[in-house]
Order: sequence, then C-alpha cells, then structure tokens
Amino acid sequence: MGGRGSGGSHNAGGKLSKNIGAGITDRAELVNLYNSISGNPSYTAEERVRAMNSIKEKIDEIDNKKAEDLKQKRLDALAKAREKRAENLKNGVKTEKKPRQTKAKMSMDNTVYDLKSQLIRNVDTDGYIRSSDFRVEDYGDFINVQVRDLGKWKNPSHARYEEDYDWQVLHKSSGKQIDKVVKRMAKQSGRKITWSAEEKNWLSFDIEKKKGD
Repeated sequence: MGGRGSGGSHNAGGKLSKNIGAGITDRAELVNLYNSISGNPSYTAEERVRAMNSIKEKIDEIDNKKAEDLKQKRLDALAKAREKRAENLKNGVKTEKKPRQTKAKMSMDNTVYDLKSQLIRNVDTDGYIRSSDFRVEDYGDFINVQVRDLGKWKNPSHARYEEDYDWQVLHKSSGKQIDKVVKRMAKQSGRKITWSAEEKNWLSFDIEKKKGD
C-alpha cells in the first residue's frame, strides 16, 4: 500500500509494527490496510492476528464516534428547532407551513412487523433468523431496522480463506431477494424504504415516517 497505510505500518526488518495504523483516521484506508495484511504470507499468523485486531479496534472507534456524532447532531438540530418554535410563538411570528404530507397506507408498527416477516420468509439464509434478532430504532424522520447474518455472505477473493472475516460481501442472489421484499413493502406501506449491507454481516433498513406517525 502507499501513503500513510504503508509508511507507518512496518519497521526496517519487514515485520509488522505493534502500533500499526497509528495516525490513520480515514476508515477506508484502515479497511484497505486490514485487507492487505489478511492472508499475507509475508507475516506470521500471530503477527497478522495482532495487527488485524489492532486495526479493527481503530475502525470500531471511528464507527462508534461517527454514530455518537450523528446522534448528537440530530439532538442539537431538534433542540434548535424547538427553541426557534418557542421564540416564534413568543414573538407572534407565524412559521411557514411545510408541504402537506400524505398518510401512509400502513401503520409504522405494521410496516416494521411485515418487513421483518417477509425478510425472514423470502430471503434464503444459512442459519435461523427470528423476529427478535432485529433491532429497531427511531431517528426522528425515519425508523431504522437492522439485522445480522440475514441472507448468504461470502469472503471477498483476497480473503477467501480467512475465518471470522468482518467485511464479507452479500451474495447477489440475496441482494435480489432483499430488493424484491423492500420494493413490495414500499408499495404496500406507501413509504420509502431503503437498505444497505454493512460490515460484520449487518443489514440496515430505513423506513420513512409519514403523517400521523
């Protein structure tokens, strides 16, 4: 690798530095560094495991900070909006009305329940997924639903023989099955639903809130 990923990762003897990845704050660069070490025969298994665990900790720190920053940003925006409404009310200022929002065809509870049920029923999975395996969180403008290990996953070619690999990729067949479920649920519920595959075999679904939610 080039740039910081290689310059601060090895010592003069060619062995992996104990503080590998130090100073790297870009997540993608850390992932690339992780992948370059995974299965690399130039290093012993012990060196690879130690280095990969160290890099994984740094990636987790970035992910956790990003999640906390996003949460705080939403809380700050909500507090600012409330202060503005209170100030306008005190000064007799009428706020501009938002465009009229249409109602959904299904309640949010039913949408979440049916989404989970249809994913379990219609997506082939190596294992057993229950409704209780799903996480549901409210982010104000949308509901986020997450589940791990739904569908079929595989290691990318450069990490074909790695065990417990954190950045597996979703099989195309599973992606197509999930697409069908999401499109069908979006039409039935009258809500915009998007999804993405994330690290550690997590799938994330965002469900739009509508009038009355």
